[in-house]
Amino acid sequence: MPNSKLSRRIHPDRQLIYVSDPSNTTSQVSDPAKPEELREIVRRYDELANVDILVQEIWSQGWSHFWRSENCRYDARPQHQRLIPMIDTGVMPLEVYIDECHRRGITFVVGFRVNDRHGHNADWFGDLSQTHPDWILKGYKPSSPRTADHRSFDIGCALDYTVGAVRDWVLSIIQETASRFDIDGIELNWHRLPACFPLGKAASSHQLMTEYVHRIREMLDEEGEAKGRRLLLGVRVLRDIESNRAMGLDVPTWVTEKLIDYVAPGDLGFTDPNAPLDEFVKLAHQNECAVYPQIQAKLGYHHRHVEQTPSHCRATIQNFYGAGADGYSTQNIFDVEQYETLRSLRDPEKVAAGDRHYVFYPLWGPSDGGQAGYGGDFPYAPEEIKLDRASEGNRQTFRFRIFEKLTGSDKAKLVFRADSLPGDILDVAINGHTVSSNHIERESSTDGETLDTYHLVLRSPPAIYGDNELDITLAKSSEIEGIITINEVEVFVSGIL
Repeated sequence: MPNSKLSRRIHPDRQLIYVSDPSNTTSQVSDPAKPEELREIVRRYDELANVDILVQEIWSQGWSHFWRSENCRYDARPQHQRLIPMIDTGVMPLEVYIDECHRRGITFVVGFRVNDRHGHNADWFGDLSQTHPDWILKGYKPSSPRTADHRSFDIGCALDYTVGAVRDWVLSIIQETASRFDIDGIELNWHRLPACFPLGKAASSHQLMTEYVHRIREMLDEEGEAKGRRLLLGVRVLRDIESNRAMGLDVPTWVTEKLIDYVAPGDLGFTDPNAPLDEFVKLAHQNECAVYPQIQAKLGYHHRHVEQTPSHCRATIQNFYGAGADGYSTQNIFDVEQYETLRSLRDPEKVAAGDRHYVFYPLWGPSDGGQAGYGGDFPYAPEEIKLDRASEGNRQTFRFRIFEKLTGSDKAKLVFRADSLPGDILDVAINGHTVSSNHIERESSTDGETLDTYHLVLRSPPAIYGDNELDITLAKSSEIEGIITINEVEVFVSGIL
């Protein structure tokens, strides 16, 4: 039996988990790649970012990356083919990563993208459609239509986890990595992507996925006993517990039955400072599980042009730590120039010492937008206010999260934008406390295309440490029809209040 006394918690300090996707490091090596180049990549993780846990994703879309297996095909894309000469000499790139990480004291975890739908491996899915057509998940299209192989739209590009043979096959690959390589754990990434079950059947299929996670945990315990240490099992999941349940992922059961060692909640594509992380933290810490919410490289689908600055990152991390997170994790942050920022975010005092810029945008666009939630295939409900001009007195609320103590300070400012017209009069309140119109600066649009911007100083009270409510009432309008939409709110906080 596995040693039940092995420590379940990773480390008591704030930690950084860096996720390296299948292709981001391949751009940093030559063709053909050299082992020393891989060691240099790890050196930068260590010396520039001070990474505690490196998650190198090594399997997605039915392909292996950085290692070769008889159980699945190796990635056929050019950036991964540059590693083939190294593999042919008997040097497995994955083993180079593991060795250098362990030399530097970095915990090395291999990542599996549970159901990546980029749609690049059409050859294999084409063969699968002939040999095991029931393995292919129907009803879902490629998540990257601009880069996907056009055949993927017809054949399919994801696996159906209601099929037992699918779960068995993927588990066999996970087990092979645990037994062949000196890894420290496995991470299952449902951000790429959460849809594992047929449309309309996800919520009722959670038991299948929980049994599958049980099997992975049992396998890791057996392999860990042979290695003399507990092998970690981490999961990268959606931003809130109910959204995960809707996709068939019963995270609370995984936590309470002590199947997983850490959970990394977040949005699939963008940094989300407004995620309700408390529910994860409370549940996890009652069951010796760590929480590492994630930041990404961008702020929203319709704000992809906006550069994410260190002040944006500090604001989000301030909320992570305020909610009780054990550290944080990354996804899609590949620029080496950002590593120093990642390093500084590990320290709560450095986070509090710097300016913090909170941005509360609709991550995938407005609720009625075409891009919302990859076209609606995962739960998505942005914070937004919609005031009907035909209903004066209509009041709605926008929730925004800031773990900030603003008592006696004029160093915080709240900004919101609305497609209001000159004849629209809005009343504003924070947590039910009316803000005098004398304390609100309205910057009206002059071109008829941009939004009106409203500025006000934010203090405590009425602002509180945690979740706040921006209440907007349509007091009066000279127009008789139309909707006023408010879905962009920002808070600026100066460092060391």
